[in-house]
Amino acid sequence: MAEIRAVIWDMDGVIADSGPYHLAAWQEILGRRGVKFTAGDFKHSFGLRNDNIIRNTLGKEITQAEVDAIAREKEETFRRLAGGRTKPLPGALELLKLLKKEGFRMAIASSTPAENIELVTGTLGIADCFQVIVNGHDVTEGKPDPQVFLLAAQRLGVKPANCLVIEDAVAGVTAAKRAGMACLAVTNTHPHQKLKEANLIVDTLEKVTIKDIEELIMERSLVLIKPDAMRRGLAGEITARLEKLGLKLVALKMLHPDKALAQRHYAVHKGKPFYDDLVDYISSAPIVAAVFEGEGAVAKIRQAMGATDPAQAKKGTIRGDFGLSIGENSVHGSDSAATAEAEIKLFFTEEEIFGY
Repeated sequence: MAEIRAVIWDMDGVIADSGPYHLAAWQEILGRRGVKFTAGDFKHSFGLRNDNIIRNTLGKEITQAEVDAIAREKEETFRRLAGGRTKPLPGALELLKLLKKEGFRMAIASSTPAENIELVTGTLGIADCFQVIVNGHDVTEGKPDPQVFLLAAQRLGVKPANCLVIEDAVAGVTAAKRAGMACLAVTNTHPHQKLKEANLIVDTLEKVTIKDIEELIMERSLVLIKPDAMRRGLAGEITARLEKLGLKLVALKMLHPDKALAQRHYAVHKGKPFYDDLVDYISSAPIVAAVFEGEGAVAKIRQAMGATDPAQAKKGTIRGDFGLSIGENSVHGSDSAATAEAEIKLFFTEEEIFGY
């Protein structure tokens, strides 16, 4: 059975063109306190929680009671200004309805209060698109902390690796990546270069398709067919076994890693007694690097590879059948979705990975 997939939406700046009302609200309530709040200040703080914005603007010495009062006043002002006037951003409603039709579970994960979310989703007529709403009062830390997205995934009953976040704020993109989720960023409030941490950056949601969403959520894993397997002509056999798991081969190349690449790949083991041997071995001869894609790709590949020590690996696994020793165990596979993302970038450019 296919694993459940979910899309977690930020609201302001992604679904709703609510930015002008937030800016006006900040300017009104801070202006009463003799503080000028510019459009540049607002853009820089977009996506942060109110308490962070208030302390960044008015100083760290402000009391929590003052912070709470200003935040409450600001949101009441926002709702007065935005009530019934909020418009959707291009492509947002169409994509929401398409994802709902295709059976995706969806959540809003926003730093804004619940009352604001109710106002905006009610105005736009989209409240029934979401199974879960997480607001700023549900979490103790704001973005770029991943808490809001992890809580949304937990309430949806979906693994983080099977979630896609749609964001427009730099802090939101960082939070999504820290949560171990794929991220689609839209340049409604920030330019491409500010959002480069995202997996995909678009200027509008109007051209985003279900295929785009599925490819972003689909888990990938790096596989390296090591020198001992290459010397024995096992590259084709190992690749075929992994394809039979129902995984899609989306990238493939033969290369001879130099020491620098080997050191980056095994950087997590630097300082350990076996680090130098790992680096020397993987750079001793040509290898095959591959990327496999599919639901649960990391776990499926790890199971198919078998234990690190071939003597402990079950027969029928790659290492159980072909491994020679702990050092010469024929194959490497990523140990998590987050590790896979980093490892794949070492060996492949995006242009070398194919969707089909």
